[in-house]
Amino acid sequence: MRTKGFTLIEFILYFGLVVIVIGAITTFSVDVLKTRSKTAVIAEVEQNMRFGLQRILKTVREASDLNVGASTLNSDNGSLSVDMVSASNTPTIFDLSGGALRIKEGSGAATPLTSSNVTVTKLRFTKDNLGGNNNAVTTEITVVWNGGSGDQAFTYSSSASATAVIRKD
Repeated sequence: MRTKGFTLIEFILYFGLVVIVIGAITTFSVDVLKTRSKTAVIAEVEQNMRFGLQRILKTVREASDLNVGASTLNSDNGSLSVDMVSASNTPTIFDLSGGALRIKEGSGAATPLTSSNVTVTKLRFTKDNLGGNNNAVTTEITVVWNGGSGDQAFTYSSSASATAVIRKD
C-alpha cells in the first residue's frame, strides 16, 4: 500500500537536481558580471587614452610654436609647452600630476583630462625636425586602470603613440 508524498530517495534526487541547476545559474551569472566589469574597465582606459592623445594632437596642430625650453622632452614623465595663436591660451601646457594628464591654457588653472579611475604612467614627447621651420611632436602615452570601484584582481593598461605637425601660418 502506497501513501501520497515523496520517499526519502526521491526527495534527495530532486533536491540534488535543484542544487545543480541553481549552482549552474549562479556560476553563469557571476561570469557575466565579471565580463561586464572587465569590459567597463577596458572601455574606461581606452577612452581616457584616446581622449588625452587626441586633445594633445589637436592642440599641437593648432599651435604656432613649440616652447622647447619650457618642455620636458624624451622623458617618460614629460611635459609639453606650445604657443597658441590666441594669446589668452599661450602657453598651453600638457603635463602629469599624480598620474593625471593635465592641460593648462594661458594663465588658467590646470585641468585634468583623465578620470580618477585611471593613471597615466607614461607621457613622452619627442621633437621631430622636419626641416625648415616645421616641427613635429610625437606623443607616447600609457594609461593604466588603477582599481577604482571595479574588480581589484583585474588590471588593464593601454599604450598609443602619434605624431602631429605644428602648422605655422
